[in-house]
Amino acid sequence: MIKQIIPFILMLVLAGCTTTEYVKITPLTKIVTGDLTNFAQQQNTFAWYPNRSKTFLPDSINKTLFTEYTQGVITQIMQNKGYTLMDDPQQADFLIGYGLAIESELSDEEIFAKVGNKVGLVLNHLDPKEFQKSSAFIAFYQPHTLQPQWQVLAQGITKNKVSIEERKKNIYAVMHSMLKKVPTRVAK
Repeated sequence: MIKQIIPFILMLVLAGCTTTEYVKITPLTKIVTGDLTNFAQQQNTFAWYPNRSKTFLPDSINKTLFTEYTQGVITQIMQNKGYTLMDDPQQADFLIGYGLAIESELSDEEIFAKVGNKVGLVLNHLDPKEFQKSSAFIAFYQPHTLQPQWQVLAQGITKNKVSIEERKKNIYAVMHSMLKKVPTRVAK
């Protein structure tokens, strides 16, 4: 019996002695402002904020591809939650605007100046040639005053060299996480 247990004990001891070097990455840090308590009961339709998106991405990235993809993802998520996209912003209950940025194109201070919030994720422990801080912003605005009623700013760490498909997967995951707290409308 002891001869059968010794190999398992030895395996556990040896496994405990091995070292693996890896970079632990925090998935996403978010700041949310505004109240969605009665949102689903009061809001049915949305449209895109005039000049709906701002992207601060390097010239090497196809900005149009990512803004169109991000808009499509947000639309899909909101429609899955029971909200209806309107073509006319004046007819919508609320407007959606969003932004995408990486640190080399837009600093935390510049983000604060634009949206009034700053997450302040620190990346001093990572190689800037491999990783950058990425930021995403989504806001819901009142259609007639264009005043924000709810907004979320998220920051995470992104690898500099990844495929377009991997970037799309990341954008989908980030947008889904950011809109997770938006209540689902119950069909009437």
